[in-house]
Amino acid sequence: MNNIRRQNILGIVAVVAILVFVNIISSFLFTRFDLTSEKRYTLSESTKEMLRDLDEEALFRIYLDGNDLPAEYRRFRNDIKNMLDQFRAYSRNVEYEFVDPNGFKNDEEKKQFYQMLVKKGLTPRPVSSENDGVQKQQMVYPAMEVSYKGRETAVQLQSAGISGRSTDEIINTSVENLEYNFVTALHRLSRPVKARVGFLLGHGELNNIDLYDIQMSLVEDYTVENVLLDRNISALTGRVQNMTDSSVSVNNKYDVLVVPKPLTTFTDRDLYVIDQFVMYGGKVIWLVDALDADMDSLQDKPQSFATRLPTNLEEMFFNYGFRVNSDLVMDYRCRGIPMMGADNRMQLVPWYYFPTLVPNSKHPIVRNLDVLKTDFISSIDLINNDIDKTVLLTTSDHVHIKNAPVNIQLSDAMIQVDEQLFNRSNLPVAVLLEGRFQSLFRNRLASAFSELAEIAYKPQCDEPTQMIVVSDGDIIRNGVGISDQGRYPYPLGYDRYTNVEFANKSFILNAINYLAGDEAMIDARPRSIAIRRLDVAKVKEQRGYYQFANVVYPVLIVLLLATIVLSIRYFRFKSK
Repeated sequence: MNNIRRQNILGIVAVVAILVFVNIISSFLFTRFDLTSEKRYTLSESTKEMLRDLDEEALFRIYLDGNDLPAEYRRFRNDIKNMLDQFRAYSRNVEYEFVDPNGFKNDEEKKQFYQMLVKKGLTPRPVSSENDGVQKQQMVYPAMEVSYKGRETAVQLQSAGISGRSTDEIINTSVENLEYNFVTALHRLSRPVKARVGFLLGHGELNNIDLYDIQMSLVEDYTVENVLLDRNISALTGRVQNMTDSSVSVNNKYDVLVVPKPLTTFTDRDLYVIDQFVMYGGKVIWLVDALDADMDSLQDKPQSFATRLPTNLEEMFFNYGFRVNSDLVMDYRCRGIPMMGADNRMQLVPWYYFPTLVPNSKHPIVRNLDVLKTDFISSIDLINNDIDKTVLLTTSDHVHIKNAPVNIQLSDAMIQVDEQLFNRSNLPVAVLLEGRFQSLFRNRLASAFSELAEIAYKPQCDEPTQMIVVSDGDIIRNGVGISDQGRYPYPLGYDRYTNVEFANKSFILNAINYLAGDEAMIDARPRSIAIRRLDVAKVKEQRGYYQFANVVYPVLIVLLLATIVLSIRYFRFKSK
């Protein structure tokens, strides 16, 4: 009997010792097994590294709490908490708190609190919910403030809604964006100076309303400006002359220059300004159309001719290592356009001039990206030189090429795809170039540039730099709608005919992040998370059963396990 008691005591002591040991070890180590198909609970390596580098307390204040939150927002709150718990596992400097904006008993205090949030750019979301047949309206604030190193930033956590999308779909998109929103907030507060992004003007480029969504998406993390060259030698670079030895020091004014769909001619002087911007380490995103093709020319007639745009960029592109060909791609994998059918009803028919691109490269810019939409895209040839080239986007494996001048006809939508016609495949349409570029003017500075040659002209990059070329200027263009109040922009990548939002914005943001050296923001960008909806009809029909099962089954399982353990002990000691 004493032996049995001694064994029991030793067993209890061993269990307690093991539990204490495991808790001590777990305070230093963190391991989580993510069995979800989309790896929703796995942080990117760059996020983990950023968290480990936090050297002061980072406080996340979430304005989404309360006992009366609708079910979908309770799920959203729990997802936010889970994400922050992961952050705390990698950094002891992460703290968070949840605040209920509706928790004030005094209406005046609540009103002042609401006004304070709105001043910070945190707008409420009106939500209607039903509980036991009673409709209830309330305002929720799916938003947060982040404080770090004496600085604060406010972030809206719920994605903007698009007509036709359910609340579940909007919340799901918001969950996909959580890691990105948290990381960008920390990145924004920890970086003392914002990188500068310039959007080129003066050559028929896209205007502000066409670029509204992408520019608004950039302003929180970058200083965004429109740049007009107008033959100004200092438009992209600042020059300071040393009074002692007459030398000139040059510094680029922008980290990244975006050239969004130029249509008119670049003068040699403008080319010189851009060329020297590149020679001094500037990064450029070329979003260019080779031909003047657009749907507006088909509004009143069944066909139009697309010819080469007179941009004068061909020689510069060839010098840097690529050529945007004078052709149009017709791709079997494409979007549709509305056309009148045989039954006099509008229907979507494939429009092969609007290819949809499926990224298959493992490069960070396009890795894990969803499908992108394009309009009238051309193929790109790569020139053999010392510059490293990475193809980011290609067409599908069923492509037909039309060389300029191209006769675009609405009847092209009726073409039957066959291997003899659509016999090209995987043509490059977006390319990353990296290396030490050589100046277009290195062997031919004309007399018109004699005064420029003396102003710190550089024939080659001292250090490697980068540029990206995409043979579709419209890839950065958001749609524009018209209402009684005037014109308004759609989200970048949104197709109003199919109510689908393509990944154009993520691609452009990734490209700018990469060129600006912000790869941590790329890695944290949203991953696709599946919505697993409850069967509402089944829940209503079998509500009593599920309530019974959730209350009774766990108790029965515990009783069954207890019976098994007691039976084993009984038969074990009965023989003794």
